[in-house]
Amino acid sequence: MAAGEAALSSGDEPSDEAWRVLIHDFRNLLAVIINYSELIAEETEDPAAVKTDIGEVRAAAERAIAMTEKLRRPAKSAPETS
Repeated sequence: MAAGEAALSSGDEPSDEAWRVLIHDFRNLLAVIINYSELIAEETEDPAAVKTDIGEVRAAAERAIAMTEKLRRPAKSAPETS
């Protein structure tokens, strides 16, 4: 579990520092997706390498989706202000 994900595990509203960590972790996941996508583009002659890289892209995307689900929980439980 990344530090940003750990900041959400308590269920409390994340602090400003926790938000900075979450944003950093999410940007790292996006960087993984971009970097492996670039590797895939370069490895078109090696199907096994492409398959491995696609697995890494998928894993990073799944971690990013899980992180956004955790981000939604505090937003859903927050009282509405009107």
